[in-house]
Amino acid sequence: MEAQPSEIQFLVTRQPVFDQRLAPWGTTLNFHQFDGNSPIFSDELTTSVLLEAYMPQRGQTGQQTQVSFDTAALFDGLPRVIAPLGVQIELEEAVGDTRDLPAAVAALKRDGYGIAVSGFQNRPSCRDLARLADVIIVDMNSDTARLAALVAEAKALGPKVQVRRLNDWQNMLKARNSGADLFQGFFFSRMNLPPSNKAVTASQLSRLRLLECMDKPDADFKELTRLVEADAALTYRLLVFINSAGFGLGRKVDSVQQALMLAGWKALKAWLKIVLLTSMASSPRHEEYCYYAAQRADFLQRAARAAGMDRNVAALSLLGLLSQLEALLEMPPAQALAGVPVADPIKIALLGGESPYRAWLELVRSMENSRWDQAALIGKSAGLSMNDLARCYHESFTETDTMFRNLPSNVRQAGKASN
Repeated sequence: MEAQPSEIQFLVTRQPVFDQRLAPWGTTLNFHQFDGNSPIFSDELTTSVLLEAYMPQRGQTGQQTQVSFDTAALFDGLPRVIAPLGVQIELEEAVGDTRDLPAAVAALKRDGYGIAVSGFQNRPSCRDLARLADVIIVDMNSDTARLAALVAEAKALGPKVQVRRLNDWQNMLKARNSGADLFQGFFFSRMNLPPSNKAVTASQLSRLRLLECMDKPDADFKELTRLVEADAALTYRLLVFINSAGFGLGRKVDSVQQALMLAGWKALKAWLKIVLLTSMASSPRHEEYCYYAAQRADFLQRAARAAGMDRNVAALSLLGLLSQLEALLEMPPAQALAGVPVADPIKIALLGGESPYRAWLELVRSMENSRWDQAALIGKSAGLSMNDLARCYHESFTETDTMFRNLPSNVRQAGKASN
């Protein structure tokens, strides 16, 4: 990593993991170290503070979180600062021949921790570690036969097999055809779906139009009210939210216009964006797509503010929200956006064309997939250091976790029922 190595010691990324049915299974959490002189997890206090700050704070009961540790941290017992429920300790297979390591891993497993072994190459000297794994993680390989062979060899040892570094839909399908059980990455961000016979429903179109007009500086309250009132399910959810004790309005409201006026558009906007997105989610998988779309939107608007480009904040927020539209609606973006009056630079970027916003979309993809040199280069062109990007990225996960954790379950169910 060449860009300002002294500014930042590490950066934390998350990637989703899905099962064979493409239902959300869990999350991988990786601490990427740029300054190799000092360990990230150096003592119990540091480890506890870091994990409390960066561990996912949302998700369904039963979902797993894989956290990568090095051998020194493991021998020091630092993984034990996390409660074992729903946690898998991840180690690279290559360290499996380290003296006494299998015994230390076996002790963790006896205490209820899951074990994930990554970078699997079926090394004979590391087989004792691999046999302890609940999940073996294989890197995506363009050689289909080699991928299938590694998956089969891993399965023969007994655990589930996870394929990582899946950056597009075609590779995910290859990984699923190989017999793997779990799939890690942002493969849903690039699906290249052919034109579909499906059509955007009236309610979906109304919500997309509402998303498009929410960030306009001259947003018309009457027009916003009309769009919300035209959607019965959305009106219901809005009134439930406003009348809830958690919102703290202090009085009951009986109309959409009154709700917007009393609560203030700024206070409602972030919540309403999440509701609009999740209302188009037809399954837990699609809701996961919504989560990462919302996180992208939050990251991009934070990065724009950090770069002093406040005039682009609203457009970049919308870019992030709509960037998973293909996966969410299961149709090409051009087809999904046909009836939505999105500004040309945003639409062109979403369709992969040349646009001032295309670099921002590449920036968030680079962050997601740990392409640090590319992220640093794009960030530098906007006056952002890797330290800026790391801070914005972490804050975006914290904010998105909060929004999704506070999203009432009845909102989600109502959204599925209305589609």
